[in-house]
Amino acid sequence: MFHPRSIAVVGATEGPANINTIMFLDSLLEFGYQGQIYPVNPRLSQVSGLKAYPNIRDIPGPVDYVISLIPAEATPQLIADCVAKGVKTAQFFTAGFVETGEKNRARLQDELVRIARAGGVRLLGPNCVGIYCPASRMSYCADFPKESGRVGFVAQSGGYTYLAVRMGAGRGVYYSKVISYGNASDVNEADLLEYLAADPETDIITAYIEGTTDGRRLLKVLTDAAARKPVIVIKKGRTEAGRKGTMSHTGALAGDDKVWDSALRQAGVIRVEDVDEMVDLLVAFLFMPVPRGRRTVVIGAGGGVSVRAAEECESAGLMLPTVPDDLRSEINRYFSLAGSMLRNPVDILAEPLGDGAWAPVLKALDGWQEADVILWQMSPDMEPIRTAEFCRIVLDIRRTMVRSFNSVQKPKALAIHTLETHSGLEEMVALREACRHEKIAFYPSVYRAALAISRYISYHHRGRALPAANLQGARW
Repeated sequence: MFHPRSIAVVGATEGPANINTIMFLDSLLEFGYQGQIYPVNPRLSQVSGLKAYPNIRDIPGPVDYVISLIPAEATPQLIADCVAKGVKTAQFFTAGFVETGEKNRARLQDELVRIARAGGVRLLGPNCVGIYCPASRMSYCADFPKESGRVGFVAQSGGYTYLAVRMGAGRGVYYSKVISYGNASDVNEADLLEYLAADPETDIITAYIEGTTDGRRLLKVLTDAAARKPVIVIKKGRTEAGRKGTMSHTGALAGDDKVWDSALRQAGVIRVEDVDEMVDLLVAFLFMPVPRGRRTVVIGAGGGVSVRAAEECESAGLMLPTVPDDLRSEINRYFSLAGSMLRNPVDILAEPLGDGAWAPVLKALDGWQEADVILWQMSPDMEPIRTAEFCRIVLDIRRTMVRSFNSVQKPKALAIHTLETHSGLEEMVALREACRHEKIAFYPSVYRAALAISRYISYHHRGRALPAANLQGARW
């Protein structure tokens, strides 16, 4: 499934506006897939410069993997052709089955599964975008990263895979394998999670799950997987509206959320609310050493945002110990005390001074034994002057500060306060890129940073005593 020798795209057609062909055939070409690609269309002699075949059976070589873009009504014959050709996996982007809620469409899906299983073909979907595997150059999107990572992602939603891959890439998170499995008619979430648990190319497992038809098996698979690797799950269907939505999306039975919550906890899985929280947590796993505890120092400029940051950190489950007098005196040697706060958060008006002021401050805080984590906040939209030249100078200073921040030995992260201006957003992207290059955990808000770090600590310290803290929202 992840390393096919050849792929046939059934229903591929010509035309610049044909999105399906762009996704599933042109993306393979642009992404550099090295196996054979066979367009199948009885009305065309070629598609995207490749020879087209009227039927899978007419393809001269072996076909390991088939992508279906044809209408649902035509798919039983397609599966019969796959069986005759010896296809290993048939992936159905084709929708219009059990997710419609119509009984005849559910029967049609059952018929596909029956034919496939009888003929030894595994069915992925229907109603899914399939597989992204950088190592084998499989992708349904040409702009996905070609760099392999150590994270596996299993998702009932195809759209969530786009979000996860693109959000992750911007912050240095890359994937070994991403699988959208849609209606889970044959290959389901338990099969895929079991595979990723044993996959030597995957160190962290993530999943988006709407529901399951075999809760007992899924719980066992999740428990076994979580005993070997971190497992992070987005489980939708908390509300009645959400449960109805999952049924109409993939036909999944969401089940009682309290039961799901208890089962995921029992399995040792980290449950998160959405893909942004998932990526935030992955950033912590990939770029932060495990903190000894929750004691956090927040540094940065701005009195009001520092007060806000302190509250956001504590509400997420972190603790902010007071900086002792001797350390405050040492820090005060490097800048003016006027306009500064030194108790924690450490708010100092030193950004215009650049590395000359910040480097010794960071070194002093890095040596403080009562701190477990250093969280640096930056607030581009707070600057009193916003000329293009001023912004360029400040950005250059901050890039240098990010490089200096990398010398800190304690677990650390950089967070940006919520932005609205165009120039502020541009600076955030530039700082995010600097952190990705330096392999520093980056967050687009202080609260998201605090929540991810708190959950990361909770995961690694389960069963071990930690200082008491407000753990509202810090569920693992």
